[in-house]
Amino acid sequence: MFPIPTVMTAQEVLNKGLRRAARATGPGGRTREERAKKAGVAKLHALGDTIEHTLRSYVAAVPTLERLPDFQRELVDLLVGVGNLKHDLGAIDWCRAQVVRVCRQAQRDVGRAGTGTDGLRARKAAYGRVSSLIRQIAPNLESLAKARAKLIRVPDIDPEMPTIVVAGYPNVGKSQFVRAVSSGRPKVAPYPFTTQGLSVGHFERRYQRYLVVDTPGLLDRPMEDRNPSERQAVYALRHLADVVVFLFDPTETCGAPMEIQERLLAEVREAFPGVPILEVENKVDVQRFPGPRAKVSALTGEGCTEVVDAAVAATTSRAPAAAPPPRAG
Repeated sequence: MFPIPTVMTAQEVLNKGLRRAARATGPGGRTREERAKKAGVAKLHALGDTIEHTLRSYVAAVPTLERLPDFQRELVDLLVGVGNLKHDLGAIDWCRAQVVRVCRQAQRDVGRAGTGTDGLRARKAAYGRVSSLIRQIAPNLESLAKARAKLIRVPDIDPEMPTIVVAGYPNVGKSQFVRAVSSGRPKVAPYPFTTQGLSVGHFERRYQRYLVVDTPGLLDRPMEDRNPSERQAVYALRHLADVVVFLFDPTETCGAPMEIQERLLAEVREAFPGVPILEVENKVDVQRFPGPRAKVSALTGEGCTEVVDAAVAATTSRAPAAAPPPRAG
């Protein structure tokens, strides 16, 4: 989502600029002094241009945070802090502008210098000021490098794509359900705030693509058992969800009694207010229980198409602040 180039340290940025400056020679001149002035101007131009381009590439790679979709903006705030990121980018952009100003003024000073010694002195003074400016943003560059390591792992999920979130206790068959309803094996995308990653699949209906997301480590245990990052992740994820498919294992072979699974459903309802929730009982290939809930076997695929149909219907009919539909059955 954030194609930020590798962020160099302050010393690396400065060294890059100085190397380019050392190679710059400038156009020829009629006298030795004139050639020295033009070479000095060319070196200052190379120094300023190189550093300006490098720092600008960092700032330009991060989109305007206020314009990000809610899901992505909350992820950024969760991972690195929007305020921290803005501060670092602001400091880097300030430094970029100051380096350009210093180098341009020094180019004029060198060009107007009365002697070669005066020109050399002006150039060295500019080098010193540029070095000082770059050193001032060393902590910001280091902070941005750490932020980049997290941001490049943010999944590139289109928030406009209709999204089905699959929830339920561990071992109720969530990942198996995602595989059953998706075309092909779903991709497991590393998520910065979970240890297991997200299981993501897609399917198409009437030329519309849908996203199916399994959420290990997020929606498979009570809220009080989640750490602060996981709780925030749930709140971020609800910006994506158009419908939640909550899977039960009435056989209780998952290790959780139905009473506990029902309690988790209440937690999910609280975390996803206004989002339709389809209650589905899995593992009918093991045992089928009576009741109004939809019945599926994620292992054999039985009933999965009907649940997907209901989920698609919920996403297409959902209006703002819509109440959850009745149980699928």
